[in-house]
Amino acid sequence: MEYASRLCRKSPVSEIAEILGHSASSIREWDKGILENTLQAPDLDNLRVLLVDEKSVRKGHKYVTVVMDGDSREVIYMVEGAKKETLMGFYDRLKPAQKDKVQAVGLDRGGAYLSATREALPKADIVFDKFHLIQNLNAAMDEVRREEYREALRKKHPSASLIKGQRYNLLRLPENRTAAQSLRLGELLNANETLSKAHLLSEQLRILWTYGDRGDAEQFLQNWIKMVEESALKPLTRYAKGLWRHREGILNYVRHNITSGPLEAMNGTIERVIRRGCGVQDIRYLYLKVRQESLQSGQR
Repeated sequence: MEYASRLCRKSPVSEIAEILGHSASSIREWDKGILENTLQAPDLDNLRVLLVDEKSVRKGHKYVTVVMDGDSREVIYMVEGAKKETLMGFYDRLKPAQKDKVQAVGLDRGGAYLSATREALPKADIVFDKFHLIQNLNAAMDEVRREEYREALRKKHPSASLIKGQRYNLLRLPENRTAAQSLRLGELLNANETLSKAHLLSEQLRILWTYGDRGDAEQFLQNWIKMVEESALKPLTRYAKGLWRHREGILNYVRHNITSGPLEAMNGTIERVIRRGCGVQDIRYLYLKVRQESLQSGQR
């Protein structure tokens, strides 16, 4: 059983079952039993920073809620579901003294996790995740691009051919573009004033996360929102209003400097674990496997 469990770290369950002459279900049960008995329990007494996100693990939008210790990068909780009560299941495990030690929680602006965190950890700072905020900005940018493409087609403007196929090029960071991509983007921005304006605004917003002083960051955000409002670009204006409503959680980044980056990196590990296990048969087993990987990563 221990040998099979060690093999499960690197090889698909189906291959191990064939080599050892046992069923895949037996291999999974052996591995799960070994992990239950050998993995160290999460240290809940010294939690300072938590990272929370959801992850799709099955077709049909079947999600799990994942909680990571932001300092040790250990996955400390994973259960099926992505609702308020799902995360509350974790918070209910914490004693009052453990809750008081949590200084910050990094998460998306979605209502379920936010509501649970504010209720369970009223003393902790909420830090809205930079990467989710950029994803939301990219969605607004793409809405501007689609509107401009439809308008160019309607007017039979030559810029329509330049807009088509430029979705990802508009959203790429400058350092990630090839010379050819940069040239093509420059042609588009020269031909379309609206997209040029939107692109400039999106590039400027990234400066927000470089500030070391909260007051300076807030002033920058206020000025950026004013520029967006003056641009009269509706998708970006809606986005900017949302930023101002949630400015407290956005500006908390200056103090804590945390993002969901480590948790996003763990998503790749989760996918590999699922492939090796030939799908998700048992969420508890998936959690144990992912926790095993996060502990090993922390030791390297």
